[in-house]
Amino acid sequence: MKNLVFAAALVFSASGAVIASAQTNDPEAGARLHDALRERALTRPRLAPPPIGLPARPIEESEINWTQMRTALAISARRDAGASQTVTAVVKRPPGLRAAPAERFKSVVLREVNLTRLPLLAPEGGRISQTLKVYSLGASYSATAEVEDGVSMRMSGARRKIVVGDLRSARMRIAAMRKEQRTLDSIDARYVITRSDSSTDLSFAKFGAGYALSIMCDDPADQRCASDDYITGLASNLLLLNPDAEGE
Repeated sequence: MKNLVFAAALVFSASGAVIASAQTNDPEAGARLHDALRERALTRPRLAPPPIGLPARPIEESEINWTQMRTALAISARRDAGASQTVTAVVKRPPGLRAAPAERFKSVVLREVNLTRLPLLAPEGGRISQTLKVYSLGASYSATAEVEDGVSMRMSGARRKIVVGDLRSARMRIAAMRKEQRTLDSIDARYVITRSDSSTDLSFAKFGAGYALSIMCDDPADQRCASDDYITGLASNLLLLNPDAEGE
């Protein structure tokens, strides 16, 4: 009977470190197994550390400016009152943030709204009000809904932010992004639109939190996802679902 050759290596994965092992009665095969396991251990570092020379980026929780949120609602209310008193036959609704009770949304669970520790924003729309669902983790949330035939949306918000420090490369990337930013008049926030194979995304920061509105089209060539106008229109009519949220 031939002696068994045992090969083992410490392999790191996202869930931690594990021992990978194998055994064979062929010494040459054992050597190959050992080399393969060692290569696997070297090429799968735990939690994907940053490249050499770049410090890790800490994640912090932002302070929410609740006063700014309530001020935005008050300004919109004054604009709406002024528009209702005009003698013009047709008046376009002034831009601004407006509040809507969570009960207005047929599929929203009130507990998820109350759990959210940041302003919970979602686009306004007839089908959205019927299909919107909110999933909250307290410091972040995600809301999904059907917008209309062939288009669905996801709105997410988070208090967490990545601290990039004073790296020159980071400053250059941020400066380049700011050049591409435009202003969302409804909430006076700068935004950026990006696209991937699966969605069109509009990102902005407001009230101390970061937000991303994404739309997904059944047809990748759909102009509602291919152009900026559709997603900008959605973002220009945002509703606040937790206007009574207070403090931390």
